[in-house]
Parts: sequence; C-alpha cells; structure tokens
Amino acid sequence: MVSIVIPAYNEEKRISGTLEELSRFFSKTPHEILVVMDGCTDTTPELVAEFSINHPAVRSVSHTTRLGKGGGILLGISRARGNIIAVVDADCAVPPHDVGKMVDMVPDGIDCVISSRYLPGSVIHTHQPPHRVLASRCFNAMVRLLFGLPYKDTQCGCKVLNAQAAHQVAADIQTHNYAFDVELLWRIRDMGYTTVEVPVEWRHIEGSKLDLKKVIPQMFAAVVRLRLKK
Repeated sequence: MVSIVIPAYNEEKRISGTLEELSRFFSKTPHEILVVMDGCTDTTPELVAEFSINHPAVRSVSHTTRLGKGGGILLGISRARGNIIAVVDADCAVPPHDVGKMVDMVPDGIDCVISSRYLPGSVIHTHQPPHRVLASRCFNAMVRLLFGLPYKDTQCGCKVLNAQAAHQVAADIQTHNYAFDVELLWRIRDMGYTTVEVPVEWRHIEGSKLDLKKVIPQMFAAVVRLRLKK
C-alpha cells in the first residue's frame, strides 16, 4: 500500500483539487491519503472531511498547533500504514503521474526517490518568479557546499521513501523548519540508504504563504545551525 502524506496549513483554496487529482490517479492502487492538519485555522479540515465521505482512503491527521512543514511530515509518517510513503505538497505541484513514477521505483530496491526541477528532462509548465528561482539555486549551492549532498534540488516537495527507511530516519530527525528536507536527505545518506533524484514535471501553483523576505534568512540560518550540530 502507498501512504501519501500531505502537510497542510490553511490550504482551503488548493486542497480539494489536490485530493481529487491524487484519488483519481491512485484509484486502482491500494493507498491512503493522510492530510496532516498543521494548526489550520481556515476550512481545510471541513473540506477534507467532506471529501473523505466519498473517498474513504482519505483521512485527516489533526494537530491543533503549528508543527511546521517538517513536523507535519514526521507526524504523517508516524501514522502511515503503507510500505511505501510518498510526501506531496498540498498544491500538488508535482503531478500525480510523476508521483506514481517515483512510487514504482521503490520496489526495485531504491530506498528514497526525490523529485527535481533542475535535472535534464524536467519540465516546468508554470515558472516561478525569478527571485524565487534565484533563492532556490543559492540555497541549493549552500547545501551542496556544507553537506556534500549531490542533489540539484533538495527542496522540491515530492519525496517517496521505503517505509522502513522513512520510519528509521524520521526517529532521528530534529529539524522541523526549513532545513527539514536537508536533514532528511543527509540522514538517509548517512544511514546507508540509497537515494535517486529524478526529473519531473512541475507547476507553480499560486497561493503560497511564504514571505520570502522573512523566509530566506531563516532558511540559510536553519541550514547553518544544522551543519554546526552535524
């Protein structure tokens, strides 16, 4: 079974479309979709509850206070029952057919498959604003320098893991903020698990709540702190 974990904070404008796309694509695959309510204050919980009436594979994982994206993912992993765990952003920027492609790679002996917007073969249907692309590239360069991780895109939201690896790695992760993805990939590598980065289609979906003026300094500071603890 595939467990699809979606961390969600106030995603009332985007969550219904994402659930519809994923449910349709995985309809013939044993699956569950866990929407982690990360301290939502809008109608996201009600929308998910309504959708789940006709889609019993969809269920909510509630948390009344903010955990942060990383904390929401870890909570979702802890509740997942599948032997493959796919982490997907609430906007479904990576389309379901690419999520399915990544899921299919795990039974072949790969422990972790990560999506990339920057590999040859990646298709960007709707481009991000230039300042977001620049911030992403600079962040990735810093991660490669500090951690020696060879990946071109640590922050692309879709990641698929063998459940055994996911649960073992999740038990040691201490970062719930913007450095979560970096710590996840670093621990996977250090525990001897295999990771493959694959090109995907990607769509920039409006509605992100990130304020880059605040987030960029926090991202860089979080990575530096993680490196000092390493």
